[in-house]
Amino acid sequence: MKIHKNGHEIGSVDEWFKWAPPKRGASQWKDKRSAKELAQSRLRTGKPEPPMELTSLLSRFFGPRIVFEEAFPECSVKLDDFEGETRNCDLVVVCHNGTQRIAISIEAKADESFGEQLVGAYYDSKKNSRSNVPPRIEQLSGALFGRVPDKQIRELRYQLLHAAAASLIAAEQHHAGSAVFLVDSFLSSGLSERKLKQNDDDWAAFIRAFPELADAEIHADQILGPVSVPGGRFVKPATPLYLGKIVTYL
Repeated sequence: MKIHKNGHEIGSVDEWFKWAPPKRGASQWKDKRSAKELAQSRLRTGKPEPPMELTSLLSRFFGPRIVFEEAFPECSVKLDDFEGETRNCDLVVVCHNGTQRIAISIEAKADESFGEQLVGAYYDSKKNSRSNVPPRIEQLSGALFGRVPDKQIRELRYQLLHAAAASLIAAEQHHAGSAVFLVDSFLSSGLSERKLKQNDDDWAAFIRAFPELADAEIHADQILGPVSVPGGRFVKPATPLYLGKIVTYL
């Protein structure tokens, strides 16, 4: 598996930080925090390789012959035509199992939250301004769920909406037949139990917002789906979306 960013091939944790640092730079680049642990987990053996936790999960779900092609850290994905920030995926991984190409968009977490904004509160705070946030949320909600933000969608974390949409867009960009949105959770002593519980609750609420998964039993180290989405201009409706989570104990 090759890891690269803007033409720079990455073969060490130092090179990862040099060429694909997290948004807040060195302040996020710490042991037992998600940005650095994501890099270290892909370079455990001294060369770029998918971690055992990921290969095991994918093999159980998609079959044992998973071949990893390439990975793109800090991957920017354009969500729409509105001005403003793009979605920044922590890592996009492209692989195949012989019959289908799969694009995996990874969101790394220790006890960092899925963002501060709930969809409803964020939408309301911007609706009387000239912000692009309200129409962007409407487009994301329509593309993923086929409806404007109702009571259920308003209680979801905004970050999860744009992360899932970006997973589908990235799959299209990499000519993949399936998209996986995967949370890669790094657990260690000293993390906030309250924050971890909140993340679990937010993840479960997001999963169950999809009609096919409304009654899903949710736990770590699983992939759920596929779900079908209505789609939109940037989000293609024909791509099946899988939702999963793995846990690495540090």
